Amino acid sequence: WLSGGSLGTLEEGFISKLKPGNTFWFAGRSLEFVKVKDMTAYVKKSKATKGLIPSWAGGRMPLSSQLSAVFRDKLDEVAHGIEQDVEVKALKPLFDLQARLSHLPQSHEFLIESFKSKEGHHLIFYPFEGRLVHEGMASLLAYRISAIKPASFSIAMNDYGFELLADEDIPIEEALEDAAFFSIEKLVEDIQQSLNANEMARRRFRDIAHIGGLVFTGYPGQQIKNKHLQASTSLLFEVFNEYEPDNLLVRQSYNEALAFQLEEFRLRAALQRIAKQNIILKNIERPTPFAFPILVDSLGRERLTTETLEERIAKMARRYEVDEVPEPVKPRSRKTGIVRKKGF
Repeated sequence: WLSGGSLGTLEEGFISKLKPGNTFWFAGRSLEFVKVKDMTAYVKKSKATKGLIPSWAGGRMPLSSQLSAVFRDKLDEVAHGIEQDVEVKALKPLFDLQARLSHLPQSHEFLIESFKSKEGHHLIFYPFEGRLVHEGMASLLAYRISAIKPASFSIAMNDYGFELLADEDIPIEEALEDAAFFSIEKLVEDIQQSLNANEMARRRFRDIAHIGGLVFTGYPGQQIKNKHLQASTSLLFEVFNEYEPDNLLVRQSYNEALAFQLEEFRLRAALQRIAKQNIILKNIERPTPFAFPILVDSLGRERLTTETLEERIAKMARRYEVDEVPEPVKPRSRKTGIVRKKGF
């Protein structure tokens, strides 16, 4: 807290993405990020009901590019009725339900689902590229949508897709009509605007400054404390960034932040692939099997509860349980189906 006291510990990678004023949930509280000083993040209470959810790098291993490609190939086989693997046959009821409620994307299609609930307006994208790529893509697309209509988004993701949640209707059709929505032009600039790129680069600069011999880490057995190293490297970063922005070490810190923390190379390749695909926008009445795990991942947005995670998941499953094949959804003002065709 600004007034003193500690709530717990968070990974530096998560804090580095926050800008002053951003809201996130931690220790059952909605918190507003104020600043970082000497390896300590200062926060204050927030009345916002939506915000980011802290993540720890050691908790999950994201999909690699090779595994993501194989997964999309298997999904394409399922969409064409090819069921050779035992695992695919075991999951056939879920795939059938996904096809009834929404759509099974083929290799040349990109699926987006839209629905409304008491939490707000949901948009769920399915790139199947892994958490790290989805983290950067979600922030990027949210930033580009907000350029059309100012909005506040809450983001959740897993290895298969990501969710954008807003209080008001999201102008997704208008965004999809813009060829620049999935464009890689101004990719780095937009990422830097949507995320706190300076803080991410500052964190990478600490290691770079150490390797480059810019800071003294102490003698064997008498190491300098991390908070002192952080203060020294932060000062060097600020001086270089202001008076010598083209310094090779500063440029390297930005490059590493994009390459290692957001996997910018994979993000660029994924956007190029999506730009060539048919965009399938489906307006649905309830979450699909593909969407349900992402919604479970977003349960941390809710307020403090006495229910266990298993009880909350079971309650959500009962709420969205499907007993019969639903009638096709008739959207009020949106078009459902292929909203844009692109050739290969």
